[in-house]
Amino acid sequence: MRSVHKVSAPFTVLLGALPPFVRLELTRVLHAEPDLRVIGTATSATELVAQARRLRPGLVIAGPDQLAGLERLTRQYPVPVLLYGTAGPLPPEATQWGVYDSLPQVLGKDHPEFAQYRADLLTKVRAVAQPPVAAIKRPIISLPPSGVAVVGGSTGGAQAVEALVRALPATLASAVLVAIHLPAHFTDSFVNRLRRATVLPVVAAESGTKLEAGKIIVAPGGQNTVVKTLTRGPWLSWHTEFTDEVSPVAEEPSVDLLMQSVARAVGRNALGVVLTGLGRDGTLGAQSIRQHGGFVVAQDEASSAVFGMPKSVIQTGAANIVSPLHEIAGYVSHLATQLRINRVSSFSSSTQLATR
Repeated sequence: MRSVHKVSAPFTVLLGALPPFVRLELTRVLHAEPDLRVIGTATSATELVAQARRLRPGLVIAGPDQLAGLERLTRQYPVPVLLYGTAGPLPPEATQWGVYDSLPQVLGKDHPEFAQYRADLLTKVRAVAQPPVAAIKRPIISLPPSGVAVVGGSTGGAQAVEALVRALPATLASAVLVAIHLPAHFTDSFVNRLRRATVLPVVAAESGTKLEAGKIIVAPGGQNTVVKTLTRGPWLSWHTEFTDEVSPVAEEPSVDLLMQSVARAVGRNALGVVLTGLGRDGTLGAQSIRQHGGFVVAQDEASSAVFGMPKSVIQTGAANIVSPLHEIAGYVSHLATQLRINRVSSFSSSTQLATR
């Protein structure tokens, strides 16, 4: 009997309002790959939403003039988006609408740099198309955490968290809680995005989610999450709960409430990380972590999309360290042994001490 090999379905891409030449070239490059397929085009924001809901693509490539319409797409069919025709940093609001990367203007096949352009395009598409790391065998982690890191942010925060998570080691001994101001319906896609970036387990917080070594827990949008202490006999552990407690800011999930609860629960074994974002959320939480003996890192201005949240933490004197984004994972991974200020210089001599 002949063996039958199951052929997996190709990863599907929907093209937005792009010039005809661009649609043709992108389609030609993607269709040359057996695992990729363009399944449609849309010429307006309304048609983009309708086509996405009907065709259910795995990725949308949209033009810059459709950026405002992506907010509606995020509400009705959350899907990763590549923004065509842009170079450099993404617009601050883009990451809240599913944009995870950008594509420069397309190059024709006769251009001397076409081969590199094609390789970059396929890499960015396959960053979403590849099977989630969750499908790969993961280590079973059920140990209590040696510390708890709370990572908070807003505008530009989703992209910053992804970069941070990507740099964390598989042997991470601390638990990581993530609170980014995102719409509630974007929580699942954000969790999946982080799962593709790491071998560590990533979950959305629920009532009773236990904090474990190496586990990354994402606070869902549209509500506030806190950490509670759970005592069973001689054992002490922590878990997440949802709260009706009034937040100092209107945005949800509240970084302040989450950080304050962690500070009360784990004391000096807490690390607060305040990333890019508009406003002051995280300032009161950072102050609480410091008051309980923990440690606070604020992202520096150069690597922030919007410097509001880190700047507020720095100006109040709550930050121990002001750090570029690419170095912050080092503080999280060394949380178990490197929380105290007098030990920081031993593993990060290049960071800048916060101005008091």
